[in-house]
Amino acid sequence: MLNKKPVSHVAGVGKVKQQLLAQLGVHTVSDLLHYFPFRYEDRSLRPYEAFVDGDKVAAKAVIQGAASVRWFQRKAMVSAELRIDGVHRVRGIWFNQPYLKGKLTDGRSLVVYGKYNQLRRQIVVEKTEFSFGKATALAGDWIPVYRVVRGLTSQQLQVIIQKALGQYANQLEEILPYELTAKYRLISHQEAVVHMHQPNSEEARRQAHRRLSFEEFFLFQLQLHWYRMNGTSGPSGVVRPVSDDDWRQFTSSLPHELTNAQKKACHDIMTDLQSDRAMARLIQGDVGSGKTWVGLWAAYAVARSGAQTAFMAPTEILVEQHYVETKRRLSPLGLQVGLVTGNTPQSRRNALVKAIEQGEINVVVGTHALLTEDVSFHNLGLVITDEQHRFGVSQRSGLRQKGQTPDVLFLSATPIPRTLAMAVYGDLDVSVLNELPRGRQPIKTYIVGESRLERALRFVRKQLSQGRQVYAVAPLIEDSDELPDILSAARLYDDLRESFAGFTVGLLHGRLPAREKEGIMDDFGNGKIQVLVSTTVIEVGIHVPNATVMMIYHAERFGLAQLHQLRGRVGRGEFQSYCFLVSASASDVAKERLQTMEKTTDGFEIAERDLELRGPGELFGTRQSGLPEFSVGDLVRDFKVMEVAREEAERILGSSDLWLLPQYEGLRRSIFEAVSDISVKD
Repeated sequence: MLNKKPVSHVAGVGKVKQQLLAQLGVHTVSDLLHYFPFRYEDRSLRPYEAFVDGDKVAAKAVIQGAASVRWFQRKAMVSAELRIDGVHRVRGIWFNQPYLKGKLTDGRSLVVYGKYNQLRRQIVVEKTEFSFGKATALAGDWIPVYRVVRGLTSQQLQVIIQKALGQYANQLEEILPYELTAKYRLISHQEAVVHMHQPNSEEARRQAHRRLSFEEFFLFQLQLHWYRMNGTSGPSGVVRPVSDDDWRQFTSSLPHELTNAQKKACHDIMTDLQSDRAMARLIQGDVGSGKTWVGLWAAYAVARSGAQTAFMAPTEILVEQHYVETKRRLSPLGLQVGLVTGNTPQSRRNALVKAIEQGEINVVVGTHALLTEDVSFHNLGLVITDEQHRFGVSQRSGLRQKGQTPDVLFLSATPIPRTLAMAVYGDLDVSVLNELPRGRQPIKTYIVGESRLERALRFVRKQLSQGRQVYAVAPLIEDSDELPDILSAARLYDDLRESFAGFTVGLLHGRLPAREKEGIMDDFGNGKIQVLVSTTVIEVGIHVPNATVMMIYHAERFGLAQLHQLRGRVGRGEFQSYCFLVSASASDVAKERLQTMEKTTDGFEIAERDLELRGPGELFGTRQSGLPEFSVGDLVRDFKVMEVAREEAERILGSSDLWLLPQYEGLRRSIFEAVSDISVKD
């Protein structure tokens, strides 16, 4: 089976490439074949007359004269005059590739691909090919582009995948029964995988996407409903008495009064706990709406009934913040709080595990490290999962299985349109937090073009001089040869150290060791760092009330829900806060999306607007954040497919055919593999 065969079995994948692929989550041949492009580029060769300002173009050209190199703060810019179609002169620009100067010789033919600027009559070249005959590897109608890591280019990964397809495509298994493929006119799994990597037309790519998104959603729904049917969130629960004294004691310990929405959600939880039906509730709150305190009320109430709570979050940074807040609020009320992550020292971990098993710790906060076999609870009564869409179905169920029908509370800071919430979460009870805590002011949001950037930076410097702090977010960690015009966090860090000389600037991203990330966040939280340059690693859970400015560079590259999450990192204190969406995009769609952010701070309105703007017709763009993540399907774009998949999963699970007929063997195996993969490695 391909999901058991190591990726090293693919021709050309040695030890080094195997390690690089592992960083992408690719360990087996199946992983590799199902590692799909995140977008495609139209690199069909065009005549000069077909060039459009701002578009990326591919063209055959001839070098005219000698190339030159200029240096800017250790960064190189190579330029050379190109003659296209034998007549038209265009300036070619190559960034950070000084070695090309010796290759760009007078009279040499080449193929270039890059962004065309009509005013300057120049192409910022991203790809260059010197050796080609009638065919060129660089150009083509549908060139797949893959997400990669340093040391592995998209083109190299494309070559590896082509070899894997040649070796193993005929071994790809068909999972869906014929009745479904025939009913919805779906191409085979093998055809779909091949067309995702090698589309020969838009229709071929569309049919591949249609097949694989349905399959992905269908398997997700099949697992979800199987877990529900088999008691992992069954109807029977433990009745937990909750007194009015418990409520008064908890609320009187808080620094300020709960909002009406928080009070209602807490009373919903109180009703659930006192019922003989296991709680399965989603607390859906906008950023900054106070979900954590609602979750802590549930933990306190369960502790008063003699049971334990497991509080799981997806990232070390978010877990650390939850631990600090949980300890701050619940320790004075007599509860013991523990922290379990992958970085917990072994001696400390052993003591914690023993204390948890003996029931000495009331609330355990942790990452997926809570799922490991050595962590067992004395009496697990409540499972709280924050940002639950970031965990797989089996991971969430794995934690629940550590207790006897524990109550379950999901926290989500992502406003999800009701149509999508029903498709994904179905039978969960939902409490909505639609009010900001008292004293907080709405965040003022502005779109900042190139002409207004200096003015915005002066405003930010004034905020810093008043003692406030600033986030600056970039879409990439480091400069990319494939995206030379996109500002990286590393380059932004250098730029802002100059712009904000006299203030301390820090750099945070996902590749840093966990302890270094924690140290940087501690320094920012304590005010030692005034400007934090980051990637989207700060998207959820960061709470620094003194931070009043969020600057998001290349804002057009983010989904609206992700922009809303990032904006929610500010506006958490008494001071007026601001969000600057830095974008030079000329796209009308991008402008309309960013204007939505300017007009409203209501996350639910933004989510509905994003659904309306993106619609089922949009095929490319940055993956939307804030919903369960799939490798092919996009819930915002393909939510109707999810609804159909949900209906089919319910129907097939309710039929004895699934367990008896041979054509369902693939589905049976996928269910059993999923449920046997409950525990995960730390």
